[in-house]
Amino acid sequence: MKSRMKSTLALTSIAGILLVTSASAATISETPETDVSIILTSQLIDLGPGTQDNHRDYSDNGGPVGQTFQVTSAGTISVVSIMGRGDSANQYTINGFQPFTGTEVWQIQIGTENPNGSINVLDQETATGFAAPAKIADFLNFSLANPVAVTPGVTYTWSIAMGAAGGGNPWFGFAHSIGDAYADGTAFNNNTSIVSVDDNSGSVPGQFGGFVAPNPNGYDFVFAVGSVPEPATVVLLGLGGGLALVIFRRRA
Repeated sequence: MKSRMKSTLALTSIAGILLVTSASAATISETPETDVSIILTSQLIDLGPGTQDNHRDYSDNGGPVGQTFQVTSAGTISVVSIMGRGDSANQYTINGFQPFTGTEVWQIQIGTENPNGSINVLDQETATGFAAPAKIADFLNFSLANPVAVTPGVTYTWSIAMGAAGGGNPWFGFAHSIGDAYADGTAFNNNTSIVSVDDNSGSVPGQFGGFVAPNPNGYDFVFAVGSVPEPATVVLLGLGGGLALVIFRRRA
């Protein structure tokens, strides 16, 4: 019995060491489909895009885009994927759509909504962008450096902003559903109060205001939140299983 316990403890210790992975910097990628392998919640049924709202669809507007959501089971969010509406870059009315230069600065915020509409921030990260065409209608995948644990029964928020720092072409339009397609949350603006505004007055573009300002149009963004197992973790899990099998065979 003692020999078995020692073997079990040794295997557990080895697995624990093998599963330790170092956190990487927050990154952004573009894919035709969402890059979330384990989806905790999503709105991928109504892909829209709905009627454009210049005051609430963009990442640099006063009160950048956001979405409240809930999950049905506990898990960890390491990726937030949101569909673009093929409408991005800067000064298109003068020069036409301009491609991203890779110097654009993006911000992503994960939080919980308080009863008064204020946001309790759980994680807020900044990532430098990537060189890409101006008209992106694919999913943008925001990979978190600090994954966030979530549980059922709590209203969470994600928000995306850009243009608060850095250069390049700092604005991006996100796609949303035609109607109110998502039952467990709603689109909002991360504004300075719970009242939505129709322009940028009183708010610095590209900065979070700390409140859930519900979108009066009632539409939801096309998104998925969840996680993608790190390749190293998957490999090491398999290695751990192999070690267990070796030990078992030796006992036999």
